[in-house]
Amino acid sequence: MNLWTNPLVARQLRLNRETLDNWRLYRSHREAVADLICQPPQPASARLCILGAGNCNDLNLARFSGRFAQVHLVDLDRQAMAKGVQRQSPLATGRISLHGGIDLTGILKTLATWERYRPGRESIAHCIREARAFAGLPFPGRFQVAASMCLLSQIIDSIVSVTGSGAVPKELVNTLRQRHLRLLAELLLPGGVGYLVTDFALERGGARPARQILPEPESAAGAPGDAFLGLNPGELRESVSNDAVLRHQVRHARVSPSWLWRQNPRRTLRVCAVSFQRIDPPTTKTRFPRSS
Repeated sequence: MNLWTNPLVARQLRLNRETLDNWRLYRSHREAVADLICQPPQPASARLCILGAGNCNDLNLARFSGRFAQVHLVDLDRQAMAKGVQRQSPLATGRISLHGGIDLTGILKTLATWERYRPGRESIAHCIREARAFAGLPFPGRFQVAASMCLLSQIIDSIVSVTGSGAVPKELVNTLRQRHLRLLAELLLPGGVGYLVTDFALERGGARPARQILPEPESAAGAPGDAFLGLNPGELRESVSNDAVLRHQVRHARVSPSWLWRQNPRRTLRVCAVSFQRIDPPTTKTRFPRSS
């Protein structure tokens, strides 16, 4: 099975087509994302990498290409990204590079072979091994800013679409979450900032005024059961702070105030960002023998 005959990939491409015309609906969400990413001062040569760019409806490419010397967009669906860039027509189009056809999980091929609603233990264990072994992006370079755009919820949703909501392998979800956070850190230069932007809960009562900042996500989400599987903001922050690898690579793990994303006329989501800063790798001091 190649990437383009994979039913999970086909499902994601279909979802991109269904949301293609939601540019106006995403306005407040798009500006919240742009304010977040463009807020820290950056050198003129700064580079930005966006994971899960899709239709670019939640990306203000004019602001990004005006702030960053290079903007790299990454997604499974290159056609969706190309249409998104064409629709926005930012003046500095030459600063934008598209990287399509990239599975950012390393497991989509295997996941598509699972027996529907009845994944075996060995199938789950194999996917966990693949997720841990995922090598990262196929193009070189590191960035001052790297952001994942509501991609982790899509990754988890792909699993749920195969297993059903009652049989989701939590260990696989936790492994994918851990690997995704590590991928963001791997993309950063020392001093660079990573943002895991994620939808984490449904807004009860339907749509509300477009740009409304909610309380801190830990209190807004309430008990873990109120948040989507694997996406409780407090747990995400703890995943960064307590991870055996990340705690030596990053610092200042924080959760932003949340905002509302009107995904379609009938569905409004709560969104927040977990951010952290890459630190310089520890240096090994050279020891010289004492003179006698």
